[in-house]
Amino acid sequence: MYAVIKVAGKQHRVEKGRWFLVDQPEGQELTAEVLLVADGKKVTLGKDAAKATVKLSKTGTVRIRGERSMKFKPKEARSSKRILGYRRTLVKVTCDSISL
Repeated sequence: MYAVIKVAGKQHRVEKGRWFLVDQPEGQELTAEVLLVADGKKVTLGKDAAKATVKLSKTGTVRIRGERSMKFKPKEARSSKRILGYRRTLVKVTCDSISL
């Protein structure tokens, strides 16, 4: 059994016991919108899937830094340059259960 959920503006395919990374501040509460639930041969979409519940939990204080997103800005008429960038903090989330 698996489900497709929408968390923090991105869609994730989740199964019981599997983890995924979310780009969301650790202090915020997780809200998941269920888009699809598949159980063997039966696939549930739309309003019926919205009735399903997916329990998510953050795994302690595990935080992972994402890939670097760098921008290079050369300055005109000077021999200097400026590099801007940041690394997103990703939170590890585990799917505890999926129920229809």
